Amino acid sequence: MQGESIAWLVLSAIILFLVWKTIEPFVTPLIFGAAIAYIVLPVHHRLSKKIGEKSSAIALTAIMGIVSVLFVIGVVMWLRGTLQYIYIYVANALKFITRPDLPLGISETLNSLSTSIPERIKDSLLNYTLSIPLFILQVMVFLGIFYTTLSNTRFLTLELYRLIPQDNRELGEALIKRAEATLSALLRTWLLLSTIKGIFLAVGFIIFDITNVTGAMAAGILCIVLELLPVIGGWVMWVAGALYLILNNDAVLAGILFGLYGAIFISPIPDITIRPKLIAEGAKINAVIALIGIFGGLIAFGFKGLIIGPVSLGLLQTLVEEWKVREKEIIAG
Repeated sequence: MQGESIAWLVLSAIILFLVWKTIEPFVTPLIFGAAIAYIVLPVHHRLSKKIGEKSSAIALTAIMGIVSVLFVIGVVMWLRGTLQYIYIYVANALKFITRPDLPLGISETLNSLSTSIPERIKDSLLNYTLSIPLFILQVMVFLGIFYTTLSNTRFLTLELYRLIPQDNRELGEALIKRAEATLSALLRTWLLLSTIKGIFLAVGFIIFDITNVTGAMAAGILCIVLELLPVIGGWVMWVAGALYLILNNDAVLAGILFGLYGAIFISPIPDITIRPKLIAEGAKINAVIALIGIFGGLIAFGFKGLIIGPVSLGLLQTLVEEWKVREKEIIAG
């Protein structure tokens, strides 16, 4: 009997290993497909009431397909140039903040970063190769997961609740509700709003003729990254753009107008007017957890870690907080 159990364990381990190796190239589109489907879920629910659930899923997938085609074209045409501009921006920014009058410890740290970070980006750029067929296949997987998630939302929700053990059902349901609020804050507010701000910045760089398309795309990507960091935000990028227009191009009026554009569409006005309305009560994400989640996720998992890192730490925070609430209730009772 023991030998039979060991045989089943070995067979299960082999099957799991083969399954993992099969889906490993598509983990990133799987994660992003599910995440973006979750972001547009409120739109799907509203649209389903008018045209039906399946038609809504097809319509949203068609829109996402058009966006994906444009994204593929952008990757083919501008990705390498965009990466080069990111390298230039980061290198120049680190040189700017590295000053001789800083305290010794801070100065040494900044000097080390100003040397190592640009070199790492440069090495990644030199070693970068893009497999267009594999990338297109990943986009197709992304669209498939996106459609499947939207069209099976109710089924997936029911299955999730069925997995909750009966003896701890109240705790399980509370955790799901808190986790949903956390995911909403992370994906629908935090990542989505940061991405929209990055798009506005890139468009502004093009409209005000600060740089070309690839340079604007690089600025937009850096704006998204800065928006995800605590204290620092996308305002750094529009301030830099406004100063560039005023100091380098002698275009004072254009610099002032771009500054107003940045304040209205990037930061701080959207943070004051829009962000508080999007974040549900009790769903705010700790800034330190967000910071560790972003960079830890990127280092551990690559680009997909941008979602895995903060989401996993956010859910851990939710689990700990819910456990504390339950402990207080037990002690009080």
